[in-house]
Amino acid sequence: MRMDEFDYELPHAAIAQVPAEPRDSARLLVDRGPCTAPEHRHIVDLSSLLGTGDVLVLNETRVMPARLPLRKRTGGAAEVLLLESLRSGPSVPDAVRPGTGANVARDTTSEASRRATAHSDAGWAALVRPSRRIVDGTVLVSERDPQVEVVVGPRLDQQRRAVSVRVGGVPMESVSQAALLDRAGETPLPPYIDPDVARRAIARHSGLDSADDPAARSAVAARYQTVYARSDGSAAAPTAGLHLTDGVLDALRSSGVTIATVDLTVGLATFSPIAVDHADEHQMHAEHYRVPAATLDACAAAERVVAVGTTTVRALEAAARQRRRQTPAADDDGTAAAVAAHASTADVCGSTDLFLHRGVEFVAVDAMLTNFHLPRSSLLLLIDAFIGPRWRDLYERALVDGYRFLSFGDAMLLARSERETS
Repeated sequence: MRMDEFDYELPHAAIAQVPAEPRDSARLLVDRGPCTAPEHRHIVDLSSLLGTGDVLVLNETRVMPARLPLRKRTGGAAEVLLLESLRSGPSVPDAVRPGTGANVARDTTSEASRRATAHSDAGWAALVRPSRRIVDGTVLVSERDPQVEVVVGPRLDQQRRAVSVRVGGVPMESVSQAALLDRAGETPLPPYIDPDVARRAIARHSGLDSADDPAARSAVAARYQTVYARSDGSAAAPTAGLHLTDGVLDALRSSGVTIATVDLTVGLATFSPIAVDHADEHQMHAEHYRVPAATLDACAAAERVVAVGTTTVRALEAAARQRRRQTPAADDDGTAAAVAAHASTADVCGSTDLFLHRGVEFVAVDAMLTNFHLPRSSLLLLIDAFIGPRWRDLYERALVDGYRFLSFGDAMLLARSERETS
């Protein structure tokens, strides 16, 4: 697959710079299949589109204040974007261990992931700017919070550096400590969003007089967060979920929809651009995930599994594949049956570099609520794999009809296409 197949013209004016207010007023393009025109609705209408037998699955990850504006001790400006803790990720045993609380698994481990593990004493994987001008061992200090400093370590791959973060001289090693960065850090909005424009709009909607004070940064952080976010760790939001409100979720429950959750920490695998000409040459970064046993059971019993966002899709598909691999056939002494019984009652967690693209089978997800994605991105390849080439017609229709694209934009409700058989 040449990446040229996944290019399209995206006018700058179509890229949403501010979120819809209220959240559920965002527009929703409902895919009705290849032979039917799409329907124009709004997120607030979702409960009329889903019903009894449907399981709606949410990614509960919380965005950290992961972007740290810093300075060298000599005065030069720098920036560090924390991607993931190298110490708090799950362990990876070779097989299911009866008696433990979860199935822990890793899909194909990349060379970059192995190098990250080798440098785990540094604490964090991060993007550092300007990386070429910052040598190993450089100490960067926050002007907002002098207690916070970052020591830049070696390269993990072409994009990431190993760094250590200290707060008051004490190493910060876990995503559970993310609140320590509240003063020094800020929400890492995507690069195609003008942070000044977004901050002014969100501050105005929040009734704030100034867009430049900590209250405005807090308002941006709250708006670039799902209302159900629970687990710290992500460097970006699972943006399809930004549209949902407590009212929408309550209405869905009243319509008979079951709400279930996963946790996938959003990192480079989600937002890193594809820089190669052929999709099969792209190396996905690994992202940590956890899928509760209750979610897998609900999905197994559902008439239709509806994933909110591509990150939820990846978590469910990775977990379904892992549970399938770890459910052996019964043997004479019952050992395999015991392991299988444990697997069916255990959470599945680990890290995955699963790359969903054309030709890959979806085994867990039937429908998807998702935003409109960047050209030539892995997310667009996932959409192509899910519904086939009609994504291009849907995108063209959305552009003609004034839908807003990308993280703060509008959404689509897509039904998976059956794979063609020859």
